[in-house]
Amino acid sequence: MASKFPIVTPATRLDILSRDSLKQDIHEAAAAGPVHVLVDLEGVTFIDSAGLGALVSALKTLRTQGGSLSLCAPSDQIRTLLEITSLNKIFPIYGNRQAFLDQHAGT
Repeated sequence: MASKFPIVTPATRLDILSRDSLKQDIHEAAAAGPVHVLVDLEGVTFIDSAGLGALVSALKTLRTQGGSLSLCAPSDQIRTLLEITSLNKIFPIYGNRQAFLDQHAGT
């Protein structure tokens, strides 16, 4: 059985060149049914509008399947971008993977 809490670790850039790979990784993680996907942004240094769009698209897809998408470990620059775009209001954001797993323990 697949994990109910799969973790996706994208490349260092989430942009038009990497968005399809991110979408595919999230789709594969969610293939087994409703899951709560965590996208670990620790190594991500750049996100453009295509990358943000891929995250929002994945969130919408997961929600229709009864799942969710959370983010963790964004750099200060990426956290600021999420705040400027108000995406911090639709994505739960955790300091690290363990904080996410602790929050979802028992679910």
